[in-house]
Amino acid sequence: MESHTLELYPDRGPVHVALFRNVTNATELRQRLIAQDTTLTCALVEATVVMNVFHILLAANRAVHDEHYNQIKSHNVHSEIVVDLSHTPNIAQSFRRFGLTDKTKDLVVVKVGGDATEVEKEFRQNVQGDLTPLSQLEELRDLKTIKKYYQLGNEENPDTIMQLIASAMALKGLL
Repeated sequence: MESHTLELYPDRGPVHVALFRNVTNATELRQRLIAQDTTLTCALVEATVVMNVFHILLAANRAVHDEHYNQIKSHNVHSEIVVDLSHTPNIAQSFRRFGLTDKTKDLVVVKVGGDATEVEKEFRQNVQGDLTPLSQLEELRDLKTIKKYYQLGNEENPDTIMQLIASAMALKGLL
């Protein structure tokens, strides 16, 4: 697990990001999200559509910004992270593309705020899977699907793809 401070919102607390592989309780987690279980206070993201940690931090920064200015379009800052991964304003589509599904085996878990030790404990209590280094995201990502979701055509360079994704996320809602 890694913890990062958002430069624009240091008082909001760190953003904790973890990668779980071989997740066995995705269906249960999804049902808890649908039921709006208040004990599950984190974002659950399909790992195969995440380029890297920076990708997650961009969405987290946007979600915290929206929360700060009372512009959240979903239930809370954590669901807003999933929404803000998308470049479109379609909330349902964002959850379908970036949220966990019943078949999710690799999961990025994100929480804004809290003590790192307590957050890791919370993640381990809720997610049945193997906590692994975030560096493994690169081997998990499905570039074909990511390029399809962000409409990136034939671009193959991962650095360029990430730049294009960041641009698309930044322009969301402005056009």
